Amino acid sequence: MEQLVGIDIGGTKMLMCAPCGDGYRERRILTGRDCPPERILQQWETFLQELPYRPRGVGVAIPGLVDGNRVQLSAVLPLLAGVTTEDFGKGRFPVTFLNDVKAAVLAEAAQYPADKTVAVIMSGTGIALGVCQNRIPFEGGRGFAGELGYSVTDTPDGIQPFCRLAGGAALLKKAGCSPEELWRRLQSGDKEAQGLIREAGRYFGIAMTNVIHLFNPDVLVVGGSTATYPGYLEAAQEAVNAYTLEDFRTSCLIAHPHDEKRIVALGAMEHIRRVL
Repeated sequence: MEQLVGIDIGGTKMLMCAPCGDGYRERRILTGRDCPPERILQQWETFLQELPYRPRGVGVAIPGLVDGNRVQLSAVLPLLAGVTTEDFGKGRFPVTFLNDVKAAVLAEAAQYPADKTVAVIMSGTGIALGVCQNRIPFEGGRGFAGELGYSVTDTPDGIQPFCRLAGGAALLKKAGCSPEELWRRLQSGDKEAQGLIREAGRYFGIAMTNVIHLFNPDVLVVGGSTATYPGYLEAAQEAVNAYTLEDFRTSCLIAHPHDEKRIVALGAMEHIRRVL
């Protein structure tokens, strides 16, 4: 049994995951934009005390810009800025930080042959991208590559970033309701809600088209909670079919994550495994 832990700190919840026996020991807590680092660290310490072992290493995935051992910026969890690996490890074991979608692409790349180029787009609170070639992530100059949510496109209202057009936070703001209420509206056939989903899905499809053209991936994995809204991925696929060059489109498999609920936590675990 590997004595490693993967932590996925998301915009709405945090998942802590550790191998135990034939499965995983897990804990989920709610986060949110105003979640203080103290709550996250307190819950981590409680989870750590419940484990049957002291971890050999811990990988922590965070939405935003991570520079080495420090969180520089997180648009969805702004209070995390300045948190360090030492805050988690406290000298007891190695801890690594990485962007959440880069964690996701590490988890997915491990599921495909090593020579495949694998891209992962996560549509959750925001929009993010990770790309692996030969199971090596593309990092960019300071490790910030993949900020698809801040990439822009033209709209009737002017140039807008994809996170404001297709991300979950912007979608809920336009709908003026909670995720649960949006689901209820969609299930009841609410035309306004369905229109918002189709519009968001269309812009997500345009983002997917850009990724396919830029990186020519063998596999494009699409995950995230926003992508599960009925009609969202259907509208995205229509945009991909309409705007992607045929040779690029037909050579790219569009797939779902192998473990949707744990994808980021497992990728964080894979990251610390590689470091060790």
